[in-house]
Amino acid sequence: MATTATQEKTDETATETKAPELSPEEIADRLRPSDPRISPDGKAVAFVVAPLGKKEEQVKQAIWWSRDGQPAKQFSGGEHSDHSPRWSPDGTKLAFISNRKDKEGKASNLFVSPVDGGEALALGDLKGSLSHPQWSPDGKSIAVLRTDEDTEAEKKAKEEEKKDHEVFEEDDKLTRLWVIDAASGKARCLTHGNRHILDYAWAPDSERLVLVTGDEPNINAWLIKTHLSVVAASGGLQKPVADFPSGVGAPVIREVDGQEVVALIADDHRNDPSQSVWTVPLTGGEKRNLLPGYEGVVAALEPLGIAPDGLGLLMIEGTQGKIYRLSANGGELGSITAPSLAKSGTFNGISFSADGSRIAGIWTDSSHPEEVFIGKSDGNVTTVSEFGKPFADRLQAGEVVRWQSSDGVEIEGVLIKPRDYQEGMRYPLVVQVHGGPSWQWEDRANLSWHDWAQMLASRGYAVLLPNPRGSTGRGSAFEKLLQDDVGGGEAQDLISGARAMVERGIADPDRLGIAGWSWGGYLTAWTITQTDIFKAAVMGAGLANLISDHGAGDIPNANLMYYPGHPYEHFDHYADRSPLKHVTKVKTPTLILHGANDVRVHPEQGQEYYRALKVLGVPTRLVRYPREGHGIAERNHQIDIMERIIAWLGKYLR
Repeated sequence: MATTATQEKTDETATETKAPELSPEEIADRLRPSDPRISPDGKAVAFVVAPLGKKEEQVKQAIWWSRDGQPAKQFSGGEHSDHSPRWSPDGTKLAFISNRKDKEGKASNLFVSPVDGGEALALGDLKGSLSHPQWSPDGKSIAVLRTDEDTEAEKKAKEEEKKDHEVFEEDDKLTRLWVIDAASGKARCLTHGNRHILDYAWAPDSERLVLVTGDEPNINAWLIKTHLSVVAASGGLQKPVADFPSGVGAPVIREVDGQEVVALIADDHRNDPSQSVWTVPLTGGEKRNLLPGYEGVVAALEPLGIAPDGLGLLMIEGTQGKIYRLSANGGELGSITAPSLAKSGTFNGISFSADGSRIAGIWTDSSHPEEVFIGKSDGNVTTVSEFGKPFADRLQAGEVVRWQSSDGVEIEGVLIKPRDYQEGMRYPLVVQVHGGPSWQWEDRANLSWHDWAQMLASRGYAVLLPNPRGSTGRGSAFEKLLQDDVGGGEAQDLISGARAMVERGIADPDRLGIAGWSWGGYLTAWTITQTDIFKAAVMGAGLANLISDHGAGDIPNANLMYYPGHPYEHFDHYADRSPLKHVTKVKTPTLILHGANDVRVHPEQGQEYYRALKVLGVPTRLVRYPREGHGIAERNHQIDIMERIIAWLGKYLR
């Protein structure tokens, strides 16, 4: 058919106005806010801003702030790693952690800066690996967590005598709680012995602190029995309050009927795995789940207002984040999500003013990158940042989709349609599987080296982000479907999701791909042993051998949430759900990506799968990234990962 001049002009205009593909460089360089903290009077918000990719050896991040709803501006210099901003109770000062005093950028100090002008000054001489600063309610002290450093003798032995051997898991350093006098800078350590501090909170009287401690000085401590105790701010012995079967966090002290209680985020391990709000009397006693049977997961917990029992919660329900109020005595949840943010999207942190009437936080949805807002707790809010401006009108809206798995269980996820989607056309589809497995995809901007949906959608792919059984956000009953069935129902949830998108007329059945990082990498490697419908796969930091992973990874006790025990008593169970056992069935070309220094999932996992595929003649490639752990921090490595994913999927799905 002949093309008219009018059609040619229309086609030319469409080409000129068509948004460019999202490049790996702009994704790695985009600025993202985090850790929003509202001032006590609710008029200002401070937060941290950093690019996704690290350009130099040391991380550079700055503190920004906004007052009276004005556009946010930079508060700290940004030439160092400035983070963890915390307002003084009177709102006149901002404390934060920075490595600006250390030439090598390894050791940090606590700094305090007046918010109305003046230089930020280091508070005392306490330095090292610092985190989690908190002002005492009376403003006289600041508590901070500090990881023990090598003694002078240890430093000399390592540096001069080259006696740098390590006793595995026995030479790990403990994290302790320190309190710094806000006037003099004098610091004192409150915790001694072998207890590792995981989290803490001040009591309202500023005379006591409640501690969450673990028995191991490593991340695995979050996954075994943890202990709740109280200690005087002046020092002394810790008084036990309660034990929990696994890690708890975000403790706050509230008052119910004249009795002090500790409210915190916790679960009951395999019995009730979804994290909820639990309370226990500060003097000890029965633990109580305030939200039994709740079909969601608690993501953040804050004291709310001057009401002695008030709690503010960030909850994930399915794929959406919502904000609620709750009494520490239990009862009904009360929604305080701003109407303008309630219909879609999710939140990356919240913070309430001293009286609870105002809130600040970070909001995002599928087509809008993270932005900072401030306003009334249950009313209008103002967005004070515009970090997403370079991506305006370039991201695709997400659609919540649901389908029946092979056994009738309803699964849901987020579908990102390709740019310029046309009804009736079929597109290559990539199923990207989330990590965890105790995690979830949400209606948020999936725009990073780790989250590829928008990058791929801008190149004409449909992307399905499924939340298979075991995902959080749908309550304990849904999470328990994973127990003792690792990989089984999960793989069927992913396969049925891809087929559901074919049935809807969106996906081309001959151009289906699957990809994921961490547990998503495991499910990718596993699922392609169970089906041949996927024509390309990307296994990022995934598990191939569940038995060796249990011994080589740094969180072995995570498996006890999903298996009946350790592999030494359940060898066949672990072996049967290992991708390597079934690898001879694989026909799918697979790209394998892994950090060379990954201690969460050892690099040998990727290599074992690569070796098997290569021997079997399945197209594969293994890429390792020096200096990188489980996550990829360096900008050039992030860019390389995205470029390789684009090329691999393009080769086999386009």
